[in-house]
Amino acid sequence: MGGPPSPAPSRRLRTAFGLALLGPLFGACALPAELNLSPLYRHRLAEDGSVLEMDVLWPVFHFERTPAGGTDFRIRPLYRHVSEATGSEDQFLWPLGRVRDDESGRLARLFPLWSYQESWNELGMRDRDWYFLFPFFWGGAREDGKEDYFAFLPFYADIPEFLTYDRFRTVLFPLHVHLEKDSLTSDLFLWPLIGWGSGPRPDDPYWHRVLPFYGVSVAEGRYHRYSVLWPFLNWGTERIEFDDPTEVFHLWPLYGYERSAKVDSWTVLWPLFQEIYVEGRTHKLDAPWPLVRINRDTAEFTPIDQYWVWPFVARTETLQQRTTSYLWPFVWFREYDNPDDYVEETWVVPFYWRVHREGKDLRREDFVRWWPFYHRFDAFDGSGDWGLISPWPYRESNAYGVDEAYGWLWSLLRGRSRGPDDHAVDAFAHLWSSRQRGKRTWSSVPFLFGYEGDDAGGTLRLLNLLPIPVGAGPKEAAR
Repeated sequence: MGGPPSPAPSRRLRTAFGLALLGPLFGACALPAELNLSPLYRHRLAEDGSVLEMDVLWPVFHFERTPAGGTDFRIRPLYRHVSEATGSEDQFLWPLGRVRDDESGRLARLFPLWSYQESWNELGMRDRDWYFLFPFFWGGAREDGKEDYFAFLPFYADIPEFLTYDRFRTVLFPLHVHLEKDSLTSDLFLWPLIGWGSGPRPDDPYWHRVLPFYGVSVAEGRYHRYSVLWPFLNWGTERIEFDDPTEVFHLWPLYGYERSAKVDSWTVLWPLFQEIYVEGRTHKLDAPWPLVRINRDTAEFTPIDQYWVWPFVARTETLQQRTTSYLWPFVWFREYDNPDDYVEETWVVPFYWRVHREGKDLRREDFVRWWPFYHRFDAFDGSGDWGLISPWPYRESNAYGVDEAYGWLWSLLRGRSRGPDDHAVDAFAHLWSSRQRGKRTWSSVPFLFGYEGDDAGGTLRLLNLLPIPVGAGPKEAAR
């Protein structure tokens, strides 16, 4: 897989483009580092004269250099190209079209017409997966040939690791379906009504059914399950391998029970009323579901303490999570103890959302949104952004690429931090624009003024043309 192109040719092309556009205006004079003629044209140059940002016919054409030194070019809202040292990505008609090529693999899609993905699995082997006119045509293969599948639904499919099964095969779905899971193979006709399955050994589980008339599922030494007129009448025995096998009976939805030496549970008018009691461990009561629930389980690795009076109040606490809600689904408080960080969330749907994340290294990350008016995000690495008018209700992966393609439609004022020492503010259509990068500062108002400088001084350009030194020595004034 080839890497991204060298940035040098594209940099020369952009500089030549700017010179060709602005040469008649400035003649032999050097281009100013900050020039704002928005919405017609705007650019911002780095100390070495390379382009940091450029807009032509805002909001259509946009270019900027990424924090990692790559390039980001957009024809909004139709197309975007991002090139970094690790790879490149093209987006078109976002989020429908995407082509990504990097160290992790290759992805190309135009949803729902087609998709192709190539990656390397944990064994270092190349995997390929694709679909065309989803969900009708799809398939894939693995480099060693052990995984090779194709589906043309509903006529034919042969797919590994699908819907919890090791192998899923079908011909004229739902007329015939063949399933493989662990050592059990199953065949179904008029899925899911008629079928049977078993393992290769005499003591392997087996099952057969003709729904809704009857069903049998048996694993000797583990469980016996029977049904007549499914789903109305079901009975059997579970946990046979333990010293307290459980007897099960359900006349659905009127009445049902599960009983053993340590288990006593019942349900009436399922799912409205039910109680589950496991001696020394579990007590769960719904009376009636979903309005009232009490659920306590003291299992060593999966304890839970839960109650709710829906929709007024609910509380759930486990080893890793604590959640409280009021007037569901409007008010939420959540805490997560993850292996690498601690996360705290507050929701007042749809108006307020706050997320605080603190890593084990004590670095903090914060996000807050007052929908649809404002949001702010401060990341671990010093990057982040904020915006006035922020209607997109999602973040992270669910917000990827959206602002770059469509944010110009709604953002009145936007701040962005590309790193701990790189901060920028832009108003709608760049009616005000500023950026501080290290010790250097740029700011401008279209056609009125532009400024560029550092701690030693700078240059103010009236009407974006006439240079006036500001606190500068001889070298800076001559610039």
